[in-house]
Amino acid sequence: MNTSDIDLPWIDAQTTSLDELAGARARSWLARSDRGFEVLRFHEGVAVLESRDLEKGKSFRRRLDELGIVDGKIRADWEQMIVCTDGPHRDHVRAPLIALFRGSQINKLRSAIRGIIEGVLDEINDLDSVDFMADIAWKIPPRVYCHLVSAPYEDAPRVARLSDSTLAPILTGDVSRRQESIDAFNATCDFVRAHLDARRASGSLGEDFTSVMIKQQLDGLLTEEELIFEGTALLQASVDNTVHQMGLAFGTFLEESDRWAQVVSNEALIPNAVEEVMRLRPRFGTIFRYIPAPVEIEGRQLPGDSWIFVSVRSAGRDEGVFEAADEFRFGRRHPRSLQFGAGPFNCLGQTLARLELHELVKVLRERYPAMRMIGDWTAHHTNAVTEVTRLHVALC
Repeated sequence: MNTSDIDLPWIDAQTTSLDELAGARARSWLARSDRGFEVLRFHEGVAVLESRDLEKGKSFRRRLDELGIVDGKIRADWEQMIVCTDGPHRDHVRAPLIALFRGSQINKLRSAIRGIIEGVLDEINDLDSVDFMADIAWKIPPRVYCHLVSAPYEDAPRVARLSDSTLAPILTGDVSRRQESIDAFNATCDFVRAHLDARRASGSLGEDFTSVMIKQQLDGLLTEEELIFEGTALLQASVDNTVHQMGLAFGTFLEESDRWAQVVSNEALIPNAVEEVMRLRPRFGTIFRYIPAPVEIEGRQLPGDSWIFVSVRSAGRDEGVFEAADEFRFGRRHPRSLQFGAGPFNCLGQTLARLELHELVKVLRERYPAMRMIGDWTAHHTNAVTEVTRLHVALC
């Protein structure tokens, strides 16, 4: 059956509310919009994300096009980044990163991450009025990155700025920040190059990520240029998304006092509670793929040279998978978090992101069980991502 013969719901991809998504989802797992096809249900979203017939790299290149990063050296450099590649080249540049992000390796970082979190909290002077994003969330992932690559923590503020200035304009489609993104990308490459050179000059290589990457290059797995782009990708992926998911998590936990009280009362609830946050309040609202040739997905024929968008916001509230899907429930079964992708394009850093989130919740519940929100929290929503813009808390 061809999709053209089906009366698919039509949605406005940029402004559709959760209620409107629910109405369309009740009619069909697939909808149409002015940009392509929209997947609204969970299992069909998994099928799309796991499909090897679809391409991911072109989706990020589309974001660059929309921001106006279309030519010159900056575009040529982006084309070499893992987020812009498909096929054998993607496999080639992804393999070294897989070695870095194995779960067994990441779990060794638990005590170091806890120490970073403790250090950030120790720096807070006024416990009665804390800007959660500026004073906590924006400090932890940049320091974790510095730990991973054996850079001094003094570099963390710069790492935070580089990550946000590069990715936020692209992910939010903020054309006014185009040059900021270009400058930050180039500055990140320079930062990584200088750090690699300094690490080599130190005369000894250890087990940190920078040492491992240098060894990969020495073993012929990467060219020097690929090594720099790998380090750049690592910086970009380590910060922005985790920062905002931290904000979304604590905004959700603290907006209802009994919710945080339950987390405080039982540490075993933390992993499940974090998954519930990512279901209801995901950092990524949409993940999309390019359809290069006609393909059948879940019994429906989709035309080639078209786009298909998985609505993470909608799929996470699929009533066919999640009972009382709009409610926050402890102990709910979570098949997976769609915002991390699936199949050949699953997010390599998801284990690290979860570890940082879990440890932050553990430390805050131990140190500040009476933590509460001050005023309302706010977030900026685009179709692609959500950015937490205000979250103020009292820790005592």
